Amino acid sequence: MKRVLILAFLLMVMPGCGQAAVPQAAETAVPADSPVAAATTVAEATAITELPTSTATPMAVEPMQTPQPITSPEVVVVETSKALAAATEEAATTDLEGRFVFQVAMGGGIYTVNADGSGLTHIADGMDPSWSVDGSRIAFSSWSEPWGIYTINADGSDERLLLSSNVARAPVWSPDGTQIAFYFETEGLTASNVMCRGDECTRMPGRLQTEWHVGVVDVADGYLRQPYVDRFSFSPTWSADGEWLVYDGGDSGAIPTENHGLCLTTVEGPNNTVLTNNTNDHYPVWSPDGTQIAYMHWQHDHWEIYIMNADGSGLHPLTSSSNYAKPRPNNVSPAWSPDGEQIVFLSDRSGRWEFYVMDADGGNQRQVLEKVTASLDIQYTGVYERVISWAP
Repeated sequence: MKRVLILAFLLMVMPGCGQAAVPQAAETAVPADSPVAAATTVAEATAITELPTSTATPMAVEPMQTPQPITSPEVVVVETSKALAAATEEAATTDLEGRFVFQVAMGGGIYTVNADGSGLTHIADGMDPSWSVDGSRIAFSSWSEPWGIYTINADGSDERLLLSSNVARAPVWSPDGTQIAFYFETEGLTASNVMCRGDECTRMPGRLQTEWHVGVVDVADGYLRQPYVDRFSFSPTWSADGEWLVYDGGDSGAIPTENHGLCLTTVEGPNNTVLTNNTNDHYPVWSPDGTQIAYMHWQHDHWEIYIMNADGSGLHPLTSSSNYAKPRPNNVSPAWSPDGEQIVFLSDRSGRWEFYVMDADGGNQRQVLEKVTASLDIQYTGVYERVISWAP
């Protein structure tokens, strides 16, 4: 029910949401060296036999242009010079190093700030900002013309449109900085089926539908690749060696319908495989050393941050709250520190959205950037926004 509500919200904010391309949906090939082993089951057909989705092999083409969303995301931002000045006077937090980039709201201001709270700078407007590994550039998406995936220097200079699409989301840099993974809206076909009456059978063709795919674009020339993914595919993130992508999946296109949680794939080849079977698992972020994956988990009526080993084992919560708290607070949008020792995240535990940091084991949770969030009204709408990213 929770996934249906979120997809319904996306349909209101975005042009649509659907399924993703799986060229061999009924039997997904699993490489021998995959981080996890997956078994596949092929269902026997009876009176009515459905066939796997007829979806073309991913091709290097730009995302299909679709109408701009009817309703622009609401932005509530307090950006007076007085507020900015107050925010830059944040008291130093000596145990944090590096820099953050964060968004105020979807389509709102994107800011950089030092980890100690100083140097708050507005650099662009858009959504889902993400640092390159070396901290030299930032990727983000924009749904305002000219829409697409952008890159920009850390100081706000040299803004470049890398890929044109008005429905692209969540760009994230590969470890070597040569590629950016993201997800975007496109079109595909539903599964065809065969209907039989007695000895007479008729093949019913698939129907066009809106789908969400993962894309990978080369930073140097804008060349686009489309990995083998599920029909609903969101929030990709890279392994430390750049060989694998973990993403928020669901409905692989198998017959019968197969829903699951997080999935793994590679940029090239049919290597799509299931990592978790819990449909409440979303928004994965791989640790810098490649050994762990933090992610968001919908726990009954609120969001918590969980962690697991890269092979899907050892999963457990990092955040929690009292069962007596009404409503239960949400903890969302985790991002690793460059050294992999800490995780920054967004929480509404105080009654408003603010930033917190915890150790990688969930300990030592404390609020950070207090004056920044007191001056800027941070918003989270529950559609897997990448609110914050951490760089050296």
